[in-house]
Amino acid sequence: MTTSTRAVAIALIVDFVIGAAKLVAFLLTGSTAIMAELLHSVADITTQVLLVVGITRSRRKPDRDYPYGFGRSRYIWALLSAAGVLFVGSGVSVIRGAQQLFAPEPLHHLGLGFAILLGSLFAESVSLGFGLSAVRTSARATDQSLWRYLKSGPDPMGVAVVLEDASAVVGVGLALGGIGLAQVTGNPAWDGAGSVAIGVLLGVTAVFLINRNRRFLLGPAPSSEAVARMVAVLEDDPVVVRIRDVKVSQLGADEVRFKAEVTFDGRELARQLLATKDLDATWSTLDGPQALERLLIEFGADVTDAIGDEVDRIEERLTEAAPEARHVDLEPD
Repeated sequence: MTTSTRAVAIALIVDFVIGAAKLVAFLLTGSTAIMAELLHSVADITTQVLLVVGITRSRRKPDRDYPYGFGRSRYIWALLSAAGVLFVGSGVSVIRGAQQLFAPEPLHHLGLGFAILLGSLFAESVSLGFGLSAVRTSARATDQSLWRYLKSGPDPMGVAVVLEDASAVVGVGLALGGIGLAQVTGNPAWDGAGSVAIGVLLGVTAVFLINRNRRFLLGPAPSSEAVARMVAVLEDDPVVVRIRDVKVSQLGADEVRFKAEVTFDGRELARQLLATKDLDATWSTLDGPQALERLLIEFGADVTDAIGDEVDRIEERLTEAAPEARHVDLEPD
């Protein structure tokens, strides 16, 4: 189980438990802020289920119709989950909160509501800690800072969990603030204000995730550090004299396609080939123009084979230096 998969599993379990507790709190208190947090948990549970589906489908092996595999399935399902958070969690929270804000209804048993929300805050914080640990591991693997990985890292699963857990922690804080002010002031409209604030928070988080996954569905290049690491393998090779038209695109959370046109050093290739031959024996067999022609034709065939061997060798070196480069296409220029 990968770190991001573990983070999704932990978040799913936590959201089920918290969601059940928030349902009890909402039924007892009638608080729209707690209802917004209940919807938040429902949206998060739906999100985690969709993320699990995305992880499962992205692991299918390539086939004839999809030769580069299904790695981008993660972004599709992550996009759907973010849309669910936007339309279900955010929309309903804002609408119901506005109703409570302008036509306040009395609240009950707020002490129990406080206790359940405080327990939820602790559980959400624990889940957030696991998610952050998973994302930090992924960020280190790609030589990126945590913040940069959250913005542009290729794994949508761990990032979605972290952002949703972070919004859940802030959302619980807003709910506590809303019902706290309602209790202190005696005005339940503050409860509605808390619900509206939670809805806006969910909306901002969802829009960020939607835009992030939309970008990855278009197949962007990975980080500049990752591209530089791949190109350096070609630049350091003694038989390569020029590299052109480098194209690197993200195919999934942990795989990219690398394509480049490579100009080989013909002299170096010739020297390597000649080093494997017995030149004295070869010269002794040259007894006329036809023998020389035969030798040159054979040498031309050897050079062509050598270029193919060099391409295979360099591709192997590149995948060793950058394991995420699952598909490498080098074109002799």
